[in-house]
Amino acid sequence: MLGLERFLCQTYRWSRVGTVVFALLIATLGSSIALAQRSSSRHNLFDYDRSVAFDLTEVSSRDQDSVSIRDINYAAYNPAHRRVDAYLVRPKGRGGFAGVLFFHWLGNVKSDRNEFLDEAIALAKQGTVSLLIQGHFPWIEEPTEARADRRQIIDQTIEVRRALDLLLLQPQVDRRRVGFVGHDYGAMYGSIVAGIEKRVKAYVFMTATPGFSDWSLKYWQVTAKAGEEGYRQAMKEIDPINYVPHASPASLFFQFAKSDKFIPRETALSYYKAASSPKQIRWYDTIHELNVEAARKDRREYLTRQLKLAMPKARL
Repeated sequence: MLGLERFLCQTYRWSRVGTVVFALLIATLGSSIALAQRSSSRHNLFDYDRSVAFDLTEVSSRDQDSVSIRDINYAAYNPAHRRVDAYLVRPKGRGGFAGVLFFHWLGNVKSDRNEFLDEAIALAKQGTVSLLIQGHFPWIEEPTEARADRRQIIDQTIEVRRALDLLLLQPQVDRRRVGFVGHDYGAMYGSIVAGIEKRVKAYVFMTATPGFSDWSLKYWQVTAKAGEEGYRQAMKEIDPINYVPHASPASLFFQFAKSDKFIPRETALSYYKAASSPKQIRWYDTIHELNVEAARKDRREYLTRQLKLAMPKARL
């Protein structure tokens, strides 16, 4: 009788353990499904029709030090934005080249596709095809209110994805060696793309802030309809900090300025800490513009390693 009681007690204990384990498994599975659904929902925000034609036009072209520089434009995805201006920079040769997409900052000097032109020319000499695009929001159309701004950010992110499509359509580009370089707003859009694209191997993010509200609320009058909290909530789902945690397996390189009046150090660190690995961060003795040779040199060396570029020729 005692043996039967012991058996029943043990069976009861094991059944309780099994129930607890089963419940934990169900809870874990539920959390994973919910996370996957949220990730899918974020990704779907930036879906687009890849069959829409680029209708590419060449405005002019020139050669510089055996590098071809084409001034082009093509149809924007949103017809209201009309056309996207860009530079297509490539070396002479049959191909097998790396590809880099550059997206500029919003500032006082070279606040357009010209910001990275010199760097693209230098990379071309190492075997890289680069596409440098002109931004629309907030460069041409400024922030106004939550609903409109949210739509503009989604549209601009789609334009970055289409620019990546165009870069990869170049027959000389090796699809396994593609990078992205963005500064300020350009880096913010790049951060979103990093979380939804798997076609880019390495990203460089220069002096970016984790949320669009950080700048829209401070530098533009956008709070009249929704209020500050309403605006933040409208931006929350599309803020860059929600996408950099999902950039893996891509490698990330964050560049920040020590004397940046727009991005406090703790804000920069929170952005970096949220990002997926592999990643690295560097700080420079300069301001937000990050217009210092040390930062340019580090970007070039990083891309050379990550994209397996030819080493730059030493200057005589």
